[in-house]
Amino acid sequence: MRIKNIRERPISLSDPMSNAGISYLHMTASAVAIDIDAGEKGIVTGYGFSSVGRYAQSGLIAERFAPRLMACEELEGADGGLDPVRAWASMMTNEKAGGDGDRAGAIGVLDMALWDAAAKIEGMPLWQLLSERFNEQKYHKHVPVYATGGHYYPDGDVNALMEEVKGYLDQGFKTIKIKCGQNDIADDCARIEAALSLLDYDGSRLAVDVNCMCSTSRETQEMADAYSPFKLAWIEEPGHPHDFELLTALTKYYDGPIATGENLFSMSETYNLLSYGGLRSDRDLVQVDPALSYGIFEYTRIIALMEAGKWSRSQLVPHAGHLLAYHAVAGLQLGAHEIAARPDFLLGGLHDGVEIADGEGTLPQSSGIGFETHGKLWEVLKTV
Repeated sequence: MRIKNIRERPISLSDPMSNAGISYLHMTASAVAIDIDAGEKGIVTGYGFSSVGRYAQSGLIAERFAPRLMACEELEGADGGLDPVRAWASMMTNEKAGGDGDRAGAIGVLDMALWDAAAKIEGMPLWQLLSERFNEQKYHKHVPVYATGGHYYPDGDVNALMEEVKGYLDQGFKTIKIKCGQNDIADDCARIEAALSLLDYDGSRLAVDVNCMCSTSRETQEMADAYSPFKLAWIEEPGHPHDFELLTALTKYYDGPIATGENLFSMSETYNLLSYGGLRSDRDLVQVDPALSYGIFEYTRIIALMEAGKWSRSQLVPHAGHLLAYHAVAGLQLGAHEIAARPDFLLGGLHDGVEIADGEGTLPQSSGIGFETHGKLWEVLKTV
């Protein structure tokens, strides 16, 4: 079982939305296709599409990781199927430890395509394959989900935010996450109050993402003081992802849940977060993104690390809402899946046929990840 061809193309994600830290006008992602010679099953193509919020990794893929994969003489595992872990090891050849960055995302999107192919070769959806290989055949029968949106737009206002949130509730979501932090605390509170007016003023149904905009303890404490009365589901990414001292100070000051980790890209960085970030295993959430952190194999190591530290899988909530994460949440029984729920966004929504009701999603049944059943993404991927 060998790789016959690897193709990558950068795709524009240009969109007028922004959060407190970045604009999406010039955002890109890598679309990947990997052809596998699967013997009697013929050529099987696996697809990958980068997670949102970073950029395409075309150079790294073309110069380092695709050639290493092409050089692999055999990728068959002990069970006779495709073994993405063996492929992962080949991609990491001659890579020094540390300095993860975009390297982790380049490997992650290739790894995504390999797992897509592996599940297709087995004739099953990826969540089932992950359940069998890494979770003793256990999985979520219904996948807990929440809608993410509430970005800033050039012509947006509180009324537009409320219309957006109402649309997510109409889609079947119970919990919503919105953006704050771009303006002052008063503006944040106005946005929170507007969203809560549609959520029966139940703060446990609303999360707020400030995208790392606090840089001092004074700023985090002002934010905590303002947000505390709302009793939010969580505050996300309060400060710089490596400022563990700032994070620890906040968790000692603020009783509500904190979510972070989407800008950390490996098991070692997760170890530092758990060791020095002051996170509390009874309430805080870890949001490491498998597509940005070397893929499924590294993510299973992160799960093992957290469980060794007495953390529950329910505290793992992967970032970004891509289809790989949906399968990971389902097959590895993680806490929840984030869905970019705006219908016109390229990465928005889930597979065709997956239904959302009362804050839960059904299981996709197509083999692999199911990009072919996501209309907008498939229009892009089928051209790669």
